[in-house]
Amino acid sequence: MFKKYRPFLKPFLFILTIYCVSMLAIWRSGVSFIDDNGRASTGKGWTSDFNRYSSSILSFFLIQLNTSLVDISPWSQIIAMAFLTAASLLMVHYFGDIRKKTHLVLSTLVGLTPFTLVCWLYKFDAPCMAMALLASTAPFIFIKESSTKKDLLKFTATSAICLFITLTSYQAFSGVYLLIALAFILKCFLDDKKLLPLFKYLGCGLLGFLIAGIAFKLLPTASGYRPIETLSFSNFIPGIFHNIASVFAQILASFAPSWIIFTTLSVLCASIAIFINTKSKTRRKIINLAAFIAFFFLAIPVSYGIYLFLADAPTNPRSLIGIGSVLAISSIIAINKFSKKQNIYTKAILTAPAIILVYLFFIYSFAIGNALSDQYEYSSSINAAVADSLTQTYSREELATKKLKIRGDIGLAPNVQHVNDLYPITAQIIDEFQTGLSQTAWGSWRLRFNYGLEYNHHELLDQDISCENGETKYDGYYNSVIEQGGNVCIEIK
Repeated sequence: MFKKYRPFLKPFLFILTIYCVSMLAIWRSGVSFIDDNGRASTGKGWTSDFNRYSSSILSFFLIQLNTSLVDISPWSQIIAMAFLTAASLLMVHYFGDIRKKTHLVLSTLVGLTPFTLVCWLYKFDAPCMAMALLASTAPFIFIKESSTKKDLLKFTATSAICLFITLTSYQAFSGVYLLIALAFILKCFLDDKKLLPLFKYLGCGLLGFLIAGIAFKLLPTASGYRPIETLSFSNFIPGIFHNIASVFAQILASFAPSWIIFTTLSVLCASIAIFINTKSKTRRKIINLAAFIAFFFLAIPVSYGIYLFLADAPTNPRSLIGIGSVLAISSIIAINKFSKKQNIYTKAILTAPAIILVYLFFIYSFAIGNALSDQYEYSSSINAAVADSLTQTYSREELATKKLKIRGDIGLAPNVQHVNDLYPITAQIIDEFQTGLSQTAWGSWRLRFNYGLEYNHHELLDQDISCENGETKYDGYYNSVIEQGGNVCIEIK
């Protein structure tokens, strides 16, 4: 058995090295990102969050053997990189050649795009997210050129089990399964192979998807913070087009100019590669080119998965995690069409934009890691100043009898603002969860727990309560403390 998988070992280590090096600045920062704050302080798991039972099982057996979570980073993130590497390698195995370093480098687009990179910032959630990606990728290893009943049954069962794992860990990655299915159709079409055997597999795959979805729905209902209302029948078609437009708009708004330029160039060069490497007449070349372009622009909304059908579809960075897989698969399929006799300079020119894009995303992983570290130090100083202003104004006993309301955000540290000017997606990653004190539970977590200041969050306070006409108890450089009717308002300046 080892001989069977031995050819995958060196490619696996090659990709894993790229991913781990890209994570060095993030690991060095040691920042607790969003939900990490609560998980580290309370040990809270995932079973109550969108039925994430697979995540809970993974955290128990593979990470800590304990039902209460403990911060063991970067080991948890190293496990995530191993899962991510396996998923990337499988995509090369499906659509390229694992013996070619260029294909392996391009596969890292799966995990290095900023939309996916944000998943690896989490100390606790990262391995669960990566497991969901791997689970959505793995079933296709059972696709063969033949389609016997045994093969189809095996693929159906594997798809159902793997997709159930995805749905009970991190549902957003389910779109990657649909993306890979679409990519197999393109590959089969470009290779001029019969589509009927493949369609049998994909039909069984959809059946497996349905089985997994029904099993997921039968689980006890869990709480969640995201609206899951689907589009109404009357607004179904317009709603889908609206969601698709939102996806492309978010990409344009989030990507730095250099990312947009080299993404465009990589797609253009991939299209040229498909055209010149089609060994047929001009008509077939044009058909293959049209098929590739159609695939690319259809693959982006397909990778959005179930979100396409939501009435209030999210467009935050993590909702677009399939974009990296679209870029990776498109590039690998295109350069895999190169023949051995292809001019080496032509190969280099047509591959260069995609390789440069990998490098640009690789560099951004260091930028966001250092930005997180800087923001943590900046927000910690503001938290300390707020805690100090309260201890100067009230005794612990007095403060325990009052309700606290914090207004205003810390904002981005000056050097983080500079990073955001260059990379617009930064402010979406380091958002109010990291900079705010009042708008969300995690924004104020450090103030509440690290400084021992338990208080009611502003959303739990009576909305009629106001401190506009209250008495100013403290007026400092970073914040002021105003009291009115037993309610204390902290204004962040």
